[in-house]
Amino acid sequence: MEILIPIITLGVLGLVFGVGLAIASKKLAVTADPQLELVHGLLPGSNCGACGGAGCFGFAEAILSGKLNIDACRVSSEQTKEKIAQLLGKKLEKKIKTVACVHCNGGAKVKDKVLYQGIEDCVAANLVAGGQKECFWGCLGFGTCAKACPFGAITMTEENLPKVEAQKCKACNKCVLVCPKKLFSLIPITHDIYVACSSHDTAKATKAACPVGCIACGICTRVKDSSFYLKENLSCIDYKKVDKPEPFEEAKAKCPTKCILKRD
Repeated sequence: MEILIPIITLGVLGLVFGVGLAIASKKLAVTADPQLELVHGLLPGSNCGACGGAGCFGFAEAILSGKLNIDACRVSSEQTKEKIAQLLGKKLEKKIKTVACVHCNGGAKVKDKVLYQGIEDCVAANLVAGGQKECFWGCLGFGTCAKACPFGAITMTEENLPKVEAQKCKACNKCVLVCPKKLFSLIPITHDIYVACSSHDTAKATKAACPVGCIACGICTRVKDSSFYLKENLSCIDYKKVDKPEPFEEAKAKCPTKCILKRD
């Protein structure tokens, strides 16, 4: 009899708690938004965070709340964005696809000023006096950008330089953010000419450190209809000011250090 009382008590308590939990689950249940589920189902599921949302589900929530635009997803195809826009009854503003570009062509051509034996990571190496390279502005060659790319669009060449495969690049901006030297930018895929240098040193200092660095000679800026301009001892391109590729090609051909390149 002494054993039956606690057994019966526990049984009654279990029954009461079970009924209570069943009622609470119905009362406190969160009704899922059917549109949220549909939008989330259309997204790629890469959860790269490039949109600014907390993964694809967070992005879907941000679209429905109006915090983010559909085009903020850098990974989804245009067809997918169109489907989401139609689902939500919104108009999609089409933008020109951009591709990551590396503004350095030094790599193995640039000597090391010191023997670096630390962690093989660009961010870590940059903390030690700006890295091991003679060129303070150039690529350190440890491939941190390639490791950060969630789509396998960046590989390291034999010259210890990152190479971007345009067709794989989703312009997620990961490489732009992770590179301690700020060597990456996103340029329109409609243009394949870029300045492969980021040095702001004087011409003398740049030539001493790198044989293919920009010396700010200004030849590219004097090409007819050119969109090149000089800023802080470095040639830059204003892609918004040119519609034809010819000025780019002529500037590339005339560059004395061959730091103006064409994307593969």
